Amino acid sequence: MCGRINMGLDPTDLVDELDIEHVAYVHRELYNVPPGGTLPIIVDRPDADGTLTRRLEPARWGLVPGWAKDVRIGFRAFNARSETVRTKPMFRSSFARQRAVIPVSAYYEWTVGADGKEPWMMRSADRDVLFMAGLYEFKQLTDEERAAGGDDPTMASGWLVSTTILTTEARGHLAEVHDRMPVMLETATISEWIAPDGDADHAAGVLDHVLETFDPNAVERVRVGTAVGNVRNQGAQLAEPLGEVLGGRRSE
Repeated sequence: MCGRINMGLDPTDLVDELDIEHVAYVHRELYNVPPGGTLPIIVDRPDADGTLTRRLEPARWGLVPGWAKDVRIGFRAFNARSETVRTKPMFRSSFARQRAVIPVSAYYEWTVGADGKEPWMMRSADRDVLFMAGLYEFKQLTDEERAAGGDDPTMASGWLVSTTILTTEARGHLAEVHDRMPVMLETATISEWIAPDGDADHAAGVLDHVLETFDPNAVERVRVGTAVGNVRNQGAQLAEPLGEVLGGRRSE
């Protein structure tokens, strides 16, 4: 499971490194993003003239398929299990044709300790960003839905853009925090994962490779304060460590 995201990172800093040509995402420095919030997604999509363009777009966290009658369905689909994503009706279409990468600063999970729930923050051991494998969808909005959305950037075009994060069985020291973890990508795998001409078989092959080669020591974890448990709390103080860094390269 992955249910809370740290978005202290400004993903527009990745434009040059990842050859992003079009930026629609406007960064807000948030340290406690829950499902239903806005996340950045990196996708390869053709422009109006058919030219393939790498784009950084805002998306609502919680996948809403185009056939959904109610956008609230997304609150049940903020994660997609990698074991069933190819066949589950909610996800199989986007798995075959609309895959995304979600760049984040970190994510949070909770363990149960002597004093109750204890939050942990997981972040890259080597750099300031984690790349998570995801899917995205479009749903055309009714006039009522668009009006209710106000200035929501994920609805600006009259279509809701939404996303979900793939998860898998936790590995290594990450399994000490939770039995699930996001599917995390290396920079070199991004283009393969989001390739729009790749079908479900292509995506499954990339996913298998990612899972087989994932190194849990690429991620480190640290205890943080319990204030992150309240989604109304924000600020960089939520990411301040409460103790030593565990796992990651430092454990080698």
